[in-house]
Amino acid sequence: MERVNIKDLPLPGQAHVVTDSATISAVDELVQQNRRITTHEIAVELSISKGIVHQKIHKELGYGKVFAQWVPKHQSENQKTARWELDPSATQQFQH
Repeated sequence: MERVNIKDLPLPGQAHVVTDSATISAVDELVQQNRRITTHEIAVELSISKGIVHQKIHKELGYGKVFAQWVPKHQSENQKTARWELDPSATQQFQH
């Protein structure tokens, strides 16, 4: 008899997780157009739930909020440098 990991078995009534690349692309496009967009605004724009938006942004696209703007959680050194150069007020805080 083969052992089965019960964590892998679907629960009755549990929704299936569907990776919809069109939805992911649409969410990413909205975030790229406006880094200050909220999950609520995205949900309304795409007619999907805030939970789905949250999942797509955080888990599939890897964004997080910094200073009320969506940014990739894992930035390269070049991206970090470019971000500091775009926001002169941020560097002025540390020059005092």
